[in-house]
Amino acid sequence: MFLNKKGITSVELLVCFIIISTIVVSMYNLILNYRNREQIEEINNEVISFSNNLQETIQSDLIMGHLVSVSNISNDGYSATFTFDNPNSYTTTLTIKPNEGIISYSKNGDTIDYEIPGIADLMLSPDSNIEYISASNGYLKITIILTHPNFEDETYSFMINCPVNYVY
Repeated sequence: MFLNKKGITSVELLVCFIIISTIVVSMYNLILNYRNREQIEEINNEVISFSNNLQETIQSDLIMGHLVSVSNISNDGYSATFTFDNPNSYTTTLTIKPNEGIISYSKNGDTIDYEIPGIADLMLSPDSNIEYISASNGYLKITIILTHPNFEDETYSFMINCPVNYVY
C-alpha cells in the first residue's frame, strides 16, 4: 500500500544548505571587492577631472598671457601674484589654502575658488607650494598635492610649470 518512500534526509538538507551558504558568502565577498575597486576608481576620476580643470585654467593663462613677472610670493609658498603683458598688462593671484581645501585664482578682481572634490578623507596637502626659480629669466613651478588613503603612496600630485618673461 505504501508507495516508495523516497525523500531528503535532514543530513542531506543540511549539507545542501551549507554548500549554498558557502557560495552566497563567496559571491558577497566578490561583489564587495568589486564595489571597493569601483569606488577607488571613481575617486581617481574625480581628482583627475579636478586637476585637469585647474591646470587648464592656470596653464592657459600663464602661456597665453605671456607671464612677465612673479611677485608677492608668501613665506609659506601658498600665494603669489603674476603679471602678464598679452594682450594688455594684467595681474592674477594664485592662493593655495590647504586648511580649507581651496585653491583661489583671482584675475583682475574676479576670484574663482576651486574646492577639492567632496570626497571623504581627500585633503589638500600643506606640501603644495608656488616656487619662483630665478635663474636667467626665471621659472615658475606650482605644485599641488592631494592626499587620500586610496592613492598609491597616499598622494596625487600635479605640477604647473612656466618660464617667466620668455622671449619667443
